Amino acid sequence: MLGSGTEPNRSIVLEIMKKRYSCRKYRSEPIDPHRLAAMKEAVRLAPSACNRQPYTFFFITDENIINEIAGAVPLGPASVNSWIETAPLIVAAVGKPELLWHKMTQVIDNDYHRTDAVIAMDHLSLVATEMELGTCWVGWFSRKKVGKILRVNRGQEVVILMTVGFPEKEPTVRKGRKEIKELVEER
Repeated sequence: MLGSGTEPNRSIVLEIMKKRYSCRKYRSEPIDPHRLAAMKEAVRLAPSACNRQPYTFFFITDENIINEIAGAVPLGPASVNSWIETAPLIVAAVGKPELLWHKMTQVIDNDYHRTDAVIAMDHLSLVATEMELGTCWVGWFSRKKVGKILRVNRGQEVVILMTVGFPEKEPTVRKGRKEIKELVEER
């Protein structure tokens, strides 16, 4: 059954996806416990390979740690990520490659812990959007530097970061998307 049932082609999830955008400026307002709990539940409910859930999610609200993470770039000036400092929350997905599974990935060429962590982060992003929060994927960071800042255990890795908070303002222009025929092939 799609959506609310009143319109057969309407999907509530697609409407949330259309609303989501990369927010890079946030109000300083902290995120309330209800919203934090819902995002944590989204992470918990996300599917993973064989239901292993090989990750831990760090919810970071400490301003000093957020500022350190903003400066943890692989190269170039730290100011490239200064917008991160406006977020009241950074979520870090930390992958835990399990020995047997990790060794198998060398044979089948797929690190499931990374894929699973990103799936869970995407679920968090959609729930955050539904609750009027802005999010932005952070890809320009040094995994080693952020791992040291967060004191991540040996053998684990920071897979991806996401900023979360109340947007300072809503976007006035939405970026266009490619047509379906440019992205999907049927065979």
